Amino acid sequence: MSLFRITAVVLLLGLPTACGFQPLYGSATQNAEVKQELADIYIPPIKGRTGQILRNQLLDVITPKGFPEAPKYRLLITFEVQKIGLAIQENDTKTRFNLTMNTRFRLTDPTEKAVVYAGSTQTVSAYNVVQSEFANLAAENNAEKRAAIVAAEQINQQLSVFFSAK
Repeated sequence: MSLFRITAVVLLLGLPTACGFQPLYGSATQNAEVKQELADIYIPPIKGRTGQILRNQLLDVITPKGFPEAPKYRLLITFEVQKIGLAIQENDTKTRFNLTMNTRFRLTDPTEKAVVYAGSTQTVSAYNVVQSEFANLAAENNAEKRAAIVAAEQINQQLSVFFSAK
C-alpha cells in the first residue's frame, strides 16, 4: 500500500471521533449517572394487557432494582394499536396483517405539573392469518407483545440519550 492510502485510511477512521459522534449503545448512555436517573422514574400502571406488558418491560429495563422510594420523575404513557391487512386474496380475505403500535410518553416531575421530556415511538409487528381462529388470536397477541417489548426498548433508549445529554 502506498503512503497516501495508509494516510487516507487513518484519517477516515478518525473522522467519526472528530465530529463528536457517540454510539447510541455506547458507554455515554449506560453510565452510572444515567442509570441512577432512570432508577428514579415511577411508571404508573398502563391500561390493558398490552399496556401491562409494556409497563413490565419498562420496569425491567428502567428500574431493575424495584420502585424508587422517592421518585424524581413520573413516566406517563399512552398507546394505540392499529391492524392493517396486507395480503388480500381474490375472495377479499386477508392472510397477513401489520400491527402498528404508536406510543406517546411524557416524563414529568412527581406532581405531573412540569413536562421534563416528551417523545413517541412507532413499532410494526406482522403476523399471518390461518384458518384456525385460536391460532389467529395467538398470533395477534404475540404480535402485540413483540410490539410492546420493542416500544419499551425504544422508550428506554430515548430516555437514556436524554439523561446522558443533560
